[in-house]
Amino acid sequence: MNEILNIIDLISEKHIVLRREVEDRWAEQEEDISHTEALLLAKINMGKISIAEIARQANISRQAMFKCAKKLETRGYLIFVTNEQGNRYTELTLKGNDYCKRSQELKEALENKIVDVLGKEQVKMLKELLNKNWIE
Repeated sequence: MNEILNIIDLISEKHIVLRREVEDRWAEQEEDISHTEALLLAKINMGKISIAEIARQANISRQAMFKCAKKLETRGYLIFVTNEQGNRYTELTLKGNDYCKRSQELKEALENKIVDVLGKEQVKMLKELLNKNWIE
């Protein structure tokens, strides 16, 4: 069946499988974190970014992303901070930072399993190819 899929569909299908595997492994260890919640925490962990920008990148409404952020605030993963200029942004709490660290470790373990199947050089090449700008 995969022979009839184009590269876009193949990447999309593989992403779904890998994302589900990460979420399932996380659910075995801790409370459930949805895909959107995981994305939000990861983006905040990467640096200061607005809820609106994360929503734009995820292609969901600002309202939905803000609701997700409020839920994570209630659960103790992040806090809303207002700077001296009156601008609001989010920061991870210790619990949020711990989640991001353990999530990264889980992804690294899954990547190691992929290396076991595909081989170290193949994974290195795949990562290099995925990091290239394919569309200009």
